[in-house]
Amino acid sequence: MRIKTRFTLHLSLGIILWMFMSGICILIGLEGILPLFKKSVSEDYENLLVVWIFGFSTVACIVVFGWYFGGPLGFIMSWIHQLSQENYKQPVGLSKIYTRKGKLRMRYMLYQEVLHHLQSLSGKLKAAETEREKVEQAKQEWIAGISHDLKTPLTYITGYSTLLLNDQYEWSKEEVCSFVQEIADKGKHMEELIQDLSLVIQLNSPDGQFPLHKTDQDIVEFTKRVVATISNNPQGNDYKLHFKTETPAINIKFDTKFMQRILQNILMNSIIHNPPNTNIYTKIFDSNEYVDIHIVDNGVGMSSHMQENIFQQYYRGTTTDSSSEGTGLGMAIVYKLVQSHKGTISVQSEPTKGTTFIITLPKR
Repeated sequence: MRIKTRFTLHLSLGIILWMFMSGICILIGLEGILPLFKKSVSEDYENLLVVWIFGFSTVACIVVFGWYFGGPLGFIMSWIHQLSQENYKQPVGLSKIYTRKGKLRMRYMLYQEVLHHLQSLSGKLKAAETEREKVEQAKQEWIAGISHDLKTPLTYITGYSTLLLNDQYEWSKEEVCSFVQEIADKGKHMEELIQDLSLVIQLNSPDGQFPLHKTDQDIVEFTKRVVATISNNPQGNDYKLHFKTETPAINIKFDTKFMQRILQNILMNSIIHNPPNTNIYTKIFDSNEYVDIHIVDNGVGMSSHMQENIFQQYYRGTTTDSSSEGTGLGMAIVYKLVQSHKGTISVQSEPTKGTTFIITLPKR
């Protein structure tokens, strides 16, 4: 029953009850009480008594109606005011609106939908506030981390440049090449950090639009090439990368540049966060409408906290004792790039039992 209908019904019943009780009181006063004091009662006395009884019953009715209809409204307004002050705790007196059996009292039942929505809103606002605080804390930690990550290669570049420009020393050709190579590597690392920041800004654009240049290609052959590239990477020398598929070719539309970024990020994460000799399998499964890409490793796995936050921006989780050189944006970028392809990505993992990333892409 809607509030409007319920309110009208309660008000109508209240008015009927008020009129009925007023009539009974007037009848008792005229026929039962007044004759006890005077044998013959004039019409003026009768009219005066009727006015007094009617007035008293009206005042009593107003008080009762104010308590019945206005009390819950006052409680609701105070709760809304409390929420407006960013106080999401349970309001004082909330337990009093329920009976011992846990049901709403009659006068509060009149507004049960409002109370239910307020309780739900309070819970959601509290959860949003907690999440905002967590994101803000993660953001502050990320800013400190990214500042350190930018400062570290810059320190190397400045240091080696100073050595090369120092006239007091004569460096051999091999030493000069070594210095220049270090400067180039650190410069490339800084470039990757800046590209990540730029990409995240594009992905978080207010209009939600991100330009993809999709072409119709064989996702099986493309993924095989990415896995081969990673296996030839010096960081992947101590890891066993495998590729498996039951379908030799699957043509879908995707952006080559960003699909490579998706696969590389996940595969490199499997390498960075797992010990040497870890097996990393890339499997492709074909269905009628979708293509599933599973990247599975038998490494150290993840905690439930890491699984919950791995696709969050600014989260820099690690499953090893080594420090991560990432930006904390890699998996967040992967998540948004997969979404831009109208696909989904999820993670399944248990500590010491490995990790599985599942990418689902639509064929059309």
